[in-house]
Amino acid sequence: MTLRSVRTPALAALGVLSLAASLSGCERPSAVRSGDALAAAPPPAYAPGVPAAPDAGDPAAYAERSAARSERASAPAPLLDGRPLWTSSRRGSAEENARRAFARNGDSFGAPSLEAYVRKARAFIDAPPAGAQRLTRRNGDVLLYHPASNPFAVASRDGAPRAFFHPDEGAAYWAEQKARESQGRTARAGSARPSEG
Repeated sequence: MTLRSVRTPALAALGVLSLAASLSGCERPSAVRSGDALAAAPPPAYAPGVPAAPDAGDPAAYAERSAARSERASAPAPLLDGRPLWTSSRRGSAEENARRAFARNGDSFGAPSLEAYVRKARAFIDAPPAGAQRLTRRNGDVLLYHPASNPFAVASRDGAPRAFFHPDEGAAYWAEQKARESQGRTARAGSARPSEG
């Protein structure tokens, strides 16, 4: 059997754990958990060739880090011009997410500052140019794409930006988003049907 190299430690760990589970006949407990059990479960203490996280094997430290992530996600967003700056997530606070998005994409929009970038995102979300396409997710998020100039944005139901960038794949990226949403709706509709019999 030949193993291919994996670029990141996290992916390498997943590959090692998947390989170990398949070779052992799945004697390990399932990695799929529901609800809060996933957030409370500590990461594996050891995966060959992957450096352990600082709190690996320490459930208290892992729980503390998970609680800090949840706290960041629920913290109120700072305001810019009386409106939420950005959306928060488990990955970061609204300000952290806005700064990360600006660092990645601000230059492509000619935004010299975080505030300028957020204002450009809001302007696109609030008044998309003629020809912009729109898709609303079931959770209320709005996806916008303008094929002629290639900006893509996601806004929460209250209009706070979640994402604003120029996709490298252009219209193909937008087509993928539409297909993904369509598949999700089809799957949800199929599972909501009453069973026959």
